[in-house]
Amino acid sequence: MKILIATDGSEYSDEAVKKVCDFVRIDEATALKVISVAEPVAPSAPFGVSDEYYIQVREALEKAAVTDVDNAFELVTECVAGRTASVEKATLSGKPAEAILEAADNWRADLIVVGSHGRGFFGRMLMGSVSSAIVKHAECSVLVVRKETGE
Repeated sequence: MKILIATDGSEYSDEAVKKVCDFVRIDEATALKVISVAEPVAPSAPFGVSDEYYIQVREALEKAAVTDVDNAFELVTECVAGRTASVEKATLSGKPAEAILEAADNWRADLIVVGSHGRGFFGRMLMGSVSSAIVKHAECSVLVVRKETGE
């Protein structure tokens, strides 16, 4: 089984990694791939903002994506310690939902795992929902994990 785990570095993504470890049977036939997506920055500020500013923002986002994928990769590696599953990681660039779906298709994933921020209707309308887009358009199964609230 090929499991693609998408992370954005949030506690919700960490929860998704933990659920994979708890619920999925991981053996030598299991391949796990952890990805993070750096979203490109489009100039949208008023005139007078230098190109250097956008370069710095882009570099910061790319660095954050690398940190996110490294942290999630470490969690997954700890999870499969002592088992023969293979684990790899990648940092991508693009719109998150599109990049995750493309990565899943190219890698021929059997399962995509994502965390959900649990935004309400208005939050989704304002910010969109990566997990909703993935569920709607994925060609494989999708596991959307919500963080437990303890209630």
